[in-house]
Amino acid sequence: MIDGRIKFRHLQCFLAVAQHATLQKAAVALSISQPAVSKTIKELEEILGIRLFDRGRRGAEMTPQADVFATYAEAAVQALQQATNFMGPARKPTNPVIKIGATPAMTASFVPQALMAFRRRVPNIQVSVLTGTTSYLMDQLREREFDLVLCRHLDPEQMAGLSFEYLYADPLVVVVRPGHPLLASPPSPPSSPGGEQVQRFTAILPPKTSINRRAAAPLAMALDLGPINDFIESLSISFGRIYTINSDAIWFVPWSAVKLDVENGAMVKLTPTTRSGDESIGLIARTTGLMMRSNFVPTPDMQVLIGAVRDCAAQRRTEIF
Repeated sequence: MIDGRIKFRHLQCFLAVAQHATLQKAAVALSISQPAVSKTIKELEEILGIRLFDRGRRGAEMTPQADVFATYAEAAVQALQQATNFMGPARKPTNPVIKIGATPAMTASFVPQALMAFRRRVPNIQVSVLTGTTSYLMDQLREREFDLVLCRHLDPEQMAGLSFEYLYADPLVVVVRPGHPLLASPPSPPSSPGGEQVQRFTAILPPKTSINRRAAAPLAMALDLGPINDFIESLSISFGRIYTINSDAIWFVPWSAVKLDVENGAMVKLTPTTRSGDESIGLIARTTGLMMRSNFVPTPDMQVLIGAVRDCAAQRRTEIF
């Protein structure tokens, strides 16, 4: 039987401290004083008969018992909020906005495909889509600025408190404009007499801090492009597209960002003249997926959206790269 002494404010306060890891930040988020937060957490600990946080110089760290309690506390709060929104007498005419974070490459083709499939199933739902780097999106997801994030996979230690579901492979490719000189006469290997010709072409590369940058050098070698010394670094899909279409640049970019352009003939993907035995070239940073908070309980509309994302990802996995 539920202990009647546990109030909604206890759960809200507990989840705020768990999220921000300090009483001070939790107090700011809840717009109450720090002593009030401390008093509420102490009350909850006394009711449950367990210690929820270990307090020290690094802030408030959750105990193993708190990790278990958090799963049910967040589910309870979300369920109550959903019920209030649904049953309230002054229910708003529009549903709450579903907030999605996505990397620039995924917003170029995959996210529109998934959202069109979603809106065919559930019309009149507001959706917000914001882009950023994977690290930024993860930080914002933890801060509850997003409901879900579509991004690349990182090391497990960087994804603490988050769940990741594999969607599809998104390799790095090199594209050029139609009529590019390399299409008329593919580059010679760097060791051959004509091997320096590629140096007159500017490369557009992911920044050094980007996961995709690791794949650029081996991909350039596989395409006989030689070492890249003249380059521009950018994560912007719109910049890379405009610059590449209007110049002789060679663009190193995730496949999903240029898939539609290649299919429509606006760009051409370079391929090795001979098939390399190394199938991993360009695939070093390819894993993309759906990320959510580990204890997050999606609303019914979000579950439909997640189903649409999974269906579109399954279709993409069948495509021959």
